[in-house]
Amino acid sequence: MARDFSHVEVPKHFQYKSGHTILKQSYDFICDNRIYFNETVYRDLTQHSYRLYVDVLSPIGQYGLGLDFNDVDAIYKQHIEPKLHHQLLNDTLPNMNTTAENIAMWIWDTFEQHLPKDTSMYNLELFETERHGVSLNRTLMNK
Repeated sequence: MARDFSHVEVPKHFQYKSGHTILKQSYDFICDNRIYFNETVYRDLTQHSYRLYVDVLSPIGQYGLGLDFNDVDAIYKQHIEPKLHHQLLNDTLPNMNTTAENIAMWIWDTFEQHLPKDTSMYNLELFETERHGVSLNRTLMNK
């Protein structure tokens, strides 16, 4: 049964309160990766699955909206996903040991470079398995 919206009028106040909100989004990617434990010991991971959680701090605008989720998705799809999804990370990321810790920091920095000036990263979690992951936040990354 379709609901009747014909009585709904433009609100008198678009913004309930001024302030900030945290946008939460998640992404999955699969990649290949060689992780080094020292100069001679390494492990090759093939078709390794990761789950990424991203929190972006955004002001609430005059219409009661934070940054559009589609804008965050566009940054991920244009600048991050092509370097991660179905890639050998050792070839596509900066010359570093491609551990979850380093991958997470690279993702953080990449988002920060492309977010609008009034928004910023707030928190990021990167899980290598359902139970194992790393977390970054503004306090850690601003040190």
